[in-house]
Amino acid sequence: MRTALFGALIATLAFPATADTYWPSESDIVTPTARGLSVASEDGTTRAEIPFGSGFQDTMHGLIGIFGWEVDVTFPQECGAGPMVAADWPNEITLMFENDRFAGWFLGTGDLLSTDTGLWHGAPTSNLTTPGGVSFFESGLGTEFDSAGLYGLLTEDGARIEAIWTGLNCIFR
Repeated sequence: MRTALFGALIATLAFPATADTYWPSESDIVTPTARGLSVASEDGTTRAEIPFGSGFQDTMHGLIGIFGWEVDVTFPQECGAGPMVAADWPNEITLMFENDRFAGWFLGTGDLLSTDTGLWHGAPTSNLTTPGGVSFFESGLGTEFDSAGLYGLLTEDGARIEAIWTGLNCIFR
């Protein structure tokens, strides 16, 4: 009797009835949005949303399954937004965390992801079409834009997008 009860207890703990059946894979597609990140399978089926405010461990757990363990975690010094943690997957995306919470993302040189509005590093400025318009302004960085909650920087000649970000970031002007 004890053996059967012990076996049933182990099976219950090992395979909980309410377990989430989704597990991130390398074939999943991550799409940055103004609200955080969206994860979909290759066929476009939405698998998970990772909104701003998500915990560091949960966010990293989901993305390591997709992008792998080649991530650089740093602590940017003198960040205008305050103490932050940056998790950078080279050629993919940089995530920013504040108080162990997902707070922003950044796409820059070499990053290959595209936002849900069709923006990516190197995209032509003609992709900046947003209902309600796009605003441009000059800063110490150069020509910046605001497009429906996504912000960025144009190349010196204004023809392409140099970088895109949203949420909290360490952008020095």
